[in-house]
Amino acid sequence: CHTKVGAAAYAAAGLIGGTSTVVLCSNDDGSNNSSSSNIKKAIPVRKSIDDPLHILQHNPSLPFPESSIKHDTYNGVTLDVTKVPQLSDASATDSSTFGEMLSNALNIWSDEGRRGIWLRIPTSHAHLIGSATKLGFDFQHAEPGTCVLTKWLPKDSESRLPNGPSHQVGVGVLVLHPLTGKMLAVQERTGPAAARKLWKMPTGLTDPGEDIAAAAIRELKEETGLDVEFDKIICFRQAHGGLFNRSDMFFVCLCKLAPKYETLVKQGGEIELLPQEEEILCADWIDMEDYAVQGVWTQSPLYKEMNRAMIDAARKGIEYSSSEDGDEAHGFVSKVLPVGFRPGSNAIYVSSKL
Repeated sequence: CHTKVGAAAYAAAGLIGGTSTVVLCSNDDGSNNSSSSNIKKAIPVRKSIDDPLHILQHNPSLPFPESSIKHDTYNGVTLDVTKVPQLSDASATDSSTFGEMLSNALNIWSDEGRRGIWLRIPTSHAHLIGSATKLGFDFQHAEPGTCVLTKWLPKDSESRLPNGPSHQVGVGVLVLHPLTGKMLAVQERTGPAAARKLWKMPTGLTDPGEDIAAAAIRELKEETGLDVEFDKIICFRQAHGGLFNRSDMFFVCLCKLAPKYETLVKQGGEIELLPQEEEILCADWIDMEDYAVQGVWTQSPLYKEMNRAMIDAARKGIEYSSSEDGDEAHGFVSKVLPVGFRPGSNAIYVSSKL
């Protein structure tokens, strides 16, 4: 019996499906045989590439149940306190009990050579946070309903755990009138742009789990009532030292009005703009040159470059990636493709000239 283990077997069986064992075996005559007498090697199968290759046995000495613990590929451990029966009631006793349990677990994990320990603590269990910080845990990040704390166990090395989320992602949407070539601009009711009576692109932040292209479409709909199709990213800007000292990625997106509007204007109709009442004071179509010479823009080399890129993208009226002369256009178009080695798809933005 000869064992033949190919990369395809790992890709097909090791990255999807439940926990199981794959056995590949062939006899001398080349025929397959899976009987126990011919088994030469068992291949452990992972549910995902993010799970440890070798299934770890739960240490019965740990004070936490197996269902509350998850191991990762970096030899780390995540503890879900909501799955610990002793911590079901919010009380001071629970906090004291948790501190003792966690201390014992840290000693065991340290002896086992574990590295990063992660705690996910929901608002309902916030009373446990103090016990964790007394044992050396610190905040990694927080979001509505949950905070995450971490502790690095090795004493002979600096922490290799990642910092919490460091960037927010924003979009600005460039939309041009199908006949005049003027750009859609808005004035906001509040904020720094409103204080300067500045005409600006419709802008906003992406929601959690939202692609840049989807955010551009949504933000424009919310602020002006218009339906558009995402075309490409023209340029993007990275800034630092923003809200809570976080960094910011801002993507200028070219979007194309839905075909119904072009039909409308060719028939003599006008495109109705519906400014969002709470945020937008007014919306209108303005010449891009007039937009670019507003005082605050001309005083900024950064925004002069951004506006130049926008005007360049809109030359000759407009050149969309889908147009016949789209080879002359520039920017990053969106492609949503399967990840392959884990479930789901991701958006990739590639040069429209490639």
